[in-house]
Amino acid sequence: MEAAGGLPPPPPPNLNPTNLNIPPPPTVPITELPSTNNMPPAQPAAVAAPPPQAPAIPQVDHQDSEDEGSGSEHDDSEEDDDMPRWYPIEEDKSEPCADELEYIKSKGEHSATDHAYWESKAFFAIDDPEITPRESGRIDWLVEGFNGTKENPNNQEVMHSQIQRIDGLDWQIRFYPRGVPGSEYISVFIECVSMLSDEYAAMEDFKDPPFPFLKLASSKQNKIKKRRSVAAQLGMLMYNPDEPRVYEYQAEAHQFHKMSNDYGWKYFTRFPRYEFHIRQHGQRQAILRGDKLAFSAYIRTIDDPTGCLWEHGDQSADGITAVTGLRPFSRSLVYTASAIPMLHFAPFRKFARDLPPREGASEWLHPLLLKMYSRKRSPNYGTRGSQYDVDVMEMLWRVANGLPQMYPDSDQGSKFNDLVGSFHAEKGAVCGSNRLNTKDYPSVQTAVDHHQKLIARPALLTLELQRQEHDKNERKWKKLTNKVQCEEKLSVGGTSYTLFAFITHCGHLRSCRYNSYVRPRGPGKGWYAYQDSKVTRLTEKQARERHSGGDCGGGDSSRKDEDGYDSPFSEFHEPTSEVTCAVMYVRDDSAEQTFNAPDVEEWVPDFVMPLNDAVDAPIKSALHESFAAAGTPAPSVIAPPAVTEEEFTRLNAIATLIDDAATRATPEPVMMDGEDVVMKDADDDSNYDIEAQETSPMYDGKVASAGTKDWLGQAYYEGSFNEHGAYHGGGHHIATNGDEYLGEFRDGQYSGFGKLVYALTGNIYEGEFQEGRPEGRGKLTEASSTGNVYEGGFRDGKKHGDFVLTGKVTDEDQSHCHICYDKDITTAFYDCGHVVACRECAAQIDVCPVCRRRVVARLQLYGVRVSNA
Repeated sequence: MEAAGGLPPPPPPNLNPTNLNIPPPPTVPITELPSTNNMPPAQPAAVAAPPPQAPAIPQVDHQDSEDEGSGSEHDDSEEDDDMPRWYPIEEDKSEPCADELEYIKSKGEHSATDHAYWESKAFFAIDDPEITPRESGRIDWLVEGFNGTKENPNNQEVMHSQIQRIDGLDWQIRFYPRGVPGSEYISVFIECVSMLSDEYAAMEDFKDPPFPFLKLASSKQNKIKKRRSVAAQLGMLMYNPDEPRVYEYQAEAHQFHKMSNDYGWKYFTRFPRYEFHIRQHGQRQAILRGDKLAFSAYIRTIDDPTGCLWEHGDQSADGITAVTGLRPFSRSLVYTASAIPMLHFAPFRKFARDLPPREGASEWLHPLLLKMYSRKRSPNYGTRGSQYDVDVMEMLWRVANGLPQMYPDSDQGSKFNDLVGSFHAEKGAVCGSNRLNTKDYPSVQTAVDHHQKLIARPALLTLELQRQEHDKNERKWKKLTNKVQCEEKLSVGGTSYTLFAFITHCGHLRSCRYNSYVRPRGPGKGWYAYQDSKVTRLTEKQARERHSGGDCGGGDSSRKDEDGYDSPFSEFHEPTSEVTCAVMYVRDDSAEQTFNAPDVEEWVPDFVMPLNDAVDAPIKSALHESFAAAGTPAPSVIAPPAVTEEEFTRLNAIATLIDDAATRATPEPVMMDGEDVVMKDADDDSNYDIEAQETSPMYDGKVASAGTKDWLGQAYYEGSFNEHGAYHGGGHHIATNGDEYLGEFRDGQYSGFGKLVYALTGNIYEGEFQEGRPEGRGKLTEASSTGNVYEGGFRDGKKHGDFVLTGKVTDEDQSHCHICYDKDITTAFYDCGHVVACRECAAQIDVCPVCRRRVVARLQLYGVRVSNA
């Protein structure tokens, strides 16, 4: 345990810290101890930041990843020849006084040679059954002559310990006694020597890839390879070999691979190297005595099926593909979040391939499918796409609704419904107003068992969870983040399903950010998370438990992290802001085809296949000219044996066109405005009867249907619609800001008679509306302590004309114009002196309404405040 203390004393006056370079020495290995595998559990140790008492140094993380993986920039670094390589050291042989000794003991002491203790610190417990320890070992190393002598100074830039073999790999300590250039602190790294060897293959073939490879691409182009890597937990001690209770300690964990074969600390110690020979407060001795330092490195390899654990540094899109076998997509948008799980579902993938080219949904799905097949990244990768203000379930509903319109002469709509459902509540889809009640039944199976309506059973069943409610008391929408259990197996009306995917909602309630989590190979073979510009492989525990929700009751706003509504930045810091909002289960009769999909699938889309010589000719000509000009053969295409020149050219053309389609910007679906169709509720319990509305003065014969629109984060509506899908007739509307309206509509706006409760103030207006605002006669009841009731006229949403006001007069009311009751009092009548009106109303009055005297003049006042006192 590191001893705390005050600031260290300054260096001796004869030393110049800024120009000091301490040379490293010959090495003598300490007797190595055998590897140990059974370690007591502990929590991970945090990597220390650069010490606060140190001189100003560049702020660099304590790690050595891709940018310093080989360490060659340190090995080849050169310093000014005028800089001293050696300086004399006068050992500090002082000892702590009695009080300081008591302080040291009170802080707790451990010897650097207490290997069991340090193993428990470095080899922290991993609470995940899929991630297990493999083999552990230790490197003990004694460095003698850290500074050296004047005759034999230590001029080494970098030193290496002896090699220790752990889990079939060779490991060593790499030590920079003078640190990286420009630093006054030593640098220490743990290096996997085996990965430096040319014989160590950086890549290998994917086994059971999470998404099939395209046969054309795989046979004519380089197949995507998987990165080989090893996860390891690390601990590093540097200590005084004569007094091992004086030490410096760091711990971390890292994913080692060919491009990042080491990990370490650029600023390993609390004190700069020129102070090692000085005993600091809280130390029994100086850490450097006899010009010797000792090191112990603890290494334990981990069986990590994800290949993503403890990854340091930002990964490129191609690097992510090499780890997961999947292509990342920029941003977390509703259309990618909804389409990706479906395209991982083998039967739907075939459905998408068979769509007629260049029209309807194929304009969106075909290029997206080619991107997933080829794993190619477009130049537009990382740019922001269109952010549709819709829920992911609404997106699926729009697609299902639009298919019959896109393909009126085919049965594509019915095929879509058979595979993934209609997403209509009246047809058994569990979404929108027919979502599962997971607030009262926080388990998918229990909520299904208590569901009031029949549930349709397509091959890929999507169930929406209840993640919002309107609080009547607080008059606002709230995000529900209670924990919901998603069972591995699900029974729906006697039909058995297996969990396949889920979609999470991120951040505050109005956010349109969604992430997709898919298990394409079935139980026990890994989850894949599609998030913003990255894909990560996860274990069952990492995927399901982390996003199932919080442990407190749903909608409990007493805990800030359980209510993602209030803060638009909640997705960045609240642990439960990302919660599962929809789950997808695959029917058992389709599970075999999906979970055991082939590694390679064949598909040559019609829209990239030349069909005749008229089409072939320009393609051949363009290819010939471009390749001839470059003096190279067709890119990425190798002519197979026994293929004619014509067929070879044709294959080149197809491959080139596929590459072009795959590298374009990610396509966006043609978004229907949603007004052409309305989700209908088969068991509509609306209070509005279409036939009864024929007697309403607002009814004009345009009411076409009745139903409910209820999507996550969107306004709620239950009532009637016109033929264009706009609110029309009688309805119940709750806006996203919490305003609640019950009354008549015309073409999507409040028009006719209705009742509106304002969420911000709690005021209630009952009366006539026009174009969404009070217009005509109405009654406004204030929710303040006075309970004032205004009955009279309104124009453009404001009080107008004659009225009757009942209730108590408040200071606020006294300060408002007594004529319009809208603006503040700003004018005094002369010569009576009464102040009762605003400037606009006073200009229209010739007789004072208080004393009935003639108004001679009007005086403009500022800062008027009227009180009842």
